[in-house]
Amino acid sequence: MYQQRAPGTNDASGPWGRPSAGRREWSREVAGFVFAEASYAAQARVARHSHELAGLAIVLEGGYRKRIQRIDHDCRPGTMTLEPPGVSHAESYGRVDVRALLVEIQPRRLEMLADYAPVLRAPMCVDDSAARTIGRRVRHELRAPDAASALVLEGLALELVAAVGRAAERGDGAPVWLRRVTERLREEFRSDIGLSDLAAGVGVHPAHLARAFRAREGCSVGEFVRRLRIEWAAGQMAATDTSLSALAQAAGFFDQSHFTRVFARQMGTSPARYRLLIRRS
Repeated sequence: MYQQRAPGTNDASGPWGRPSAGRREWSREVAGFVFAEASYAAQARVARHSHELAGLAIVLEGGYRKRIQRIDHDCRPGTMTLEPPGVSHAESYGRVDVRALLVEIQPRRLEMLADYAPVLRAPMCVDDSAARTIGRRVRHELRAPDAASALVLEGLALELVAAVGRAAERGDGAPVWLRRVTERLREEFRSDIGLSDLAAGVGVHPAHLARAFRAREGCSVGEFVRRLRIEWAAGQMAATDTSLSALAQAAGFFDQSHFTRVFARQMGTSPARYRLLIRRS
């Protein structure tokens, strides 16, 4: 089932019974997964509630605070949340509008994911750059569907479930020095940062940093930085008229050709087409 909603259409309860304070602007059901791109108004508040369906959410733009079982979580671009059925939570949105990608898992599909059942029964709120990339790819498939979109969307949903499993395995036990490295990368990703510089800044050997980082994030430091650069550039393409060549340079890429190759590999479409689709919507 495919459903497109015009931006601004109020959809407080959602067509599948999942309460929401936002607007579902694009949605589609595929193979037991329900995908939706939603927007939420700045300063909105949602009282404590729960859902009948298991749901994943990825913050694409903006930020808000989510309270799950008496624990507060600050959600920002790249944050992935998991809400199992019946788990109460509340949201308080920040000073700017929020856009998020939602993936609900219907009961029949949840049964097929029995191997992940223990993971999907526990609420989760983690920062995951890979999940944000997947969220943007889902948004692209929702906005510009073709004959292969159903297959692509199902695959992306399964990638998200796998990301939840990996995040659960990592847990919250990252050493302080590794969290400092990740925070620095998020702040300085457009700069030319070397592995040796990062390691020296936290007092560990570069090889140890590389191994620990890959074990926690599922990618190398360089791959992590490229993801952040592409996410930043994608946001700039949606919000500004800056040329692609200027964006490539500002994001930290060698040239526009390199930027285009990495963008297409990560986002599933070229920068020019991505900007066109975003502007049309």
